[in-house]
Amino acid sequence: MTDPANDWIAPLGQMLDGLGIAMCLFDDQDRTQAWNETFLRFFPEHAGHVHVGEPYCDNLRRFYLGRLGPDEIERIDSYIDAGIARHRGQTQPFAFEHRGRQLVVSSLRLQGVGRLRVWSLRHGAALDLLGQGAGLPQDAGALSSLLDRVPVGLMQCDAAGAITWVNAAFALKYGLHDPRAALGRTLEEVFRQAWTAAGTPDAPACVQGLQTLREMMRFTGAPFELTLPGPRTVRVQARPGVDSVHLYAHIDITELRLQQERLAEAEQAARDSATALARESALLQATLQNMEQGVAMINPQGRIEFYNQRILELLDLPRELLDTQPLLEDVIRFQREHGEFEDQPPQALAHLSPHSLGTVQPLAVRQRPNGRMIEVRSIPVAGGGLLRTFTDVTERHQHLQHIEHLASHDSLTGLYNRAKFMECLVAEVALARRQQGRLAVLYLDLDGFKPINDAHGHAAGDQVLVWVGQTLRRVARESDFVARLGGDEFAVLQRGIDHYDQAVALAQRLADALSQPWTLGKLRVQIGASIGIALYPEHGSDPEALLAAADQAMYLVKTGNRKGGSLVVPRQTRGGGAPQMS
Repeated sequence: MTDPANDWIAPLGQMLDGLGIAMCLFDDQDRTQAWNETFLRFFPEHAGHVHVGEPYCDNLRRFYLGRLGPDEIERIDSYIDAGIARHRGQTQPFAFEHRGRQLVVSSLRLQGVGRLRVWSLRHGAALDLLGQGAGLPQDAGALSSLLDRVPVGLMQCDAAGAITWVNAAFALKYGLHDPRAALGRTLEEVFRQAWTAAGTPDAPACVQGLQTLREMMRFTGAPFELTLPGPRTVRVQARPGVDSVHLYAHIDITELRLQQERLAEAEQAARDSATALARESALLQATLQNMEQGVAMINPQGRIEFYNQRILELLDLPRELLDTQPLLEDVIRFQREHGEFEDQPPQALAHLSPHSLGTVQPLAVRQRPNGRMIEVRSIPVAGGGLLRTFTDVTERHQHLQHIEHLASHDSLTGLYNRAKFMECLVAEVALARRQQGRLAVLYLDLDGFKPINDAHGHAAGDQVLVWVGQTLRRVARESDFVARLGGDEFAVLQRGIDHYDQAVALAQRLADALSQPWTLGKLRVQIGASIGIALYPEHGSDPEALLAAADQAMYLVKTGNRKGGSLVVPRQTRGGGAPQMS
């Protein structure tokens, strides 16, 4: 490690060395300032050559001299120019291979310092810290990296309540030096250890938290709050998953809770003394007017005695309405007349009742007509009335939705992944069983894909897979579920069919569409697909059996006496068993 001007660089480099993460710091003129030992281990071509003040273009030249073949070396200057542009504009991590290692590189601009670049092993340090195989797919390197960046603590538990995976933010919140230390334990055990490590296992907050966990962990989906040493407050929100696997989000609400407590305390102090009321009112109003949350104080008679500017912006309410100190029910009536609560589920509107302020739902989240997500909290005030806060949680909601999308969709084609497809298949089989309906599972394996991949590279192969996904989605009905199961294998769940011929017709349409030639750059591409069909209930009464039957039927097609990528459409069998191929 070099001796840079910034005292924090050397300890940072040594810390990253301990994690197996390489780093290199450049100033605003793209000149090398500092690096660590792992950087030289990942990029040995720089050993003995890299030096403080070296331009990044010289660094890149050494890098490409070791990578480019004779047919590419003449274009080295264009590669260097592209590398410098990528360095200056990078905002997202990307992966590449170097000297047999799969690396992920991230870049961060540091104001007044320059740009810091860090490299980690794609299937090494990042996944190992998370506990590879403990709840995430084996190929989830990019997803793991993304989840570690999320400031929300994430925890996955099995049906027995044992933790199968956590992200780095969870470990930080609960004082764990290594996320793997949480695996196999319950949240109650991790919570108790956090208080034990703080030296206060008998603290009232710990005792109350353990009681809350014993009560609330039985009701997956009901949000609850825990107090951690510090003190810090987290709200825990569960989302049930597939096969009794549940995902819990641990959101730090310490600052929001402190603000709400200060407001409640200020309100109580104002009621206790007329003198204190005049003094505290100015402070309270200044605080409220500068809060990110919208605030309304409702007296015991249901009138809105106070509001801040933010509530007008969040709810699009006219100032002249609230300036009259209207009844809460008048404001709700105004909002209904302007379509504020249309198409909202009942649980999102439970806070609207103006007749029983003391028993109103304390927390609700609803979507406004403009698409923004609003969190509404109602805090009873001593002596009657409510303190109600409105918080815009749109970005947090979108972030969680994005995480859910990544967990259920194939990152290349945008189709459902295998886990999400099986979730849909489980639900549709249960529905068909209740309604005595029928459905079909079509299992597709591409013909002629491997030669394209081998001859033209994985980038061309990926474009073929994207085209296949688009074609399947175009040919299938909107009500059908289309998934990429892995590699060049796809599946279609055809819902609500009446007879076998409908499945055969869909298979034929898919085969015809996939066999059409198309152009990939200057390459003319033509592939095909082997398709197997399984019907419910003829070929299986449960999801796993249906998928296996369709897979077996596809295999029979695949291994039949056919030439090239031609498709053989299966015909209906008599009785049970897998479909036969014609």
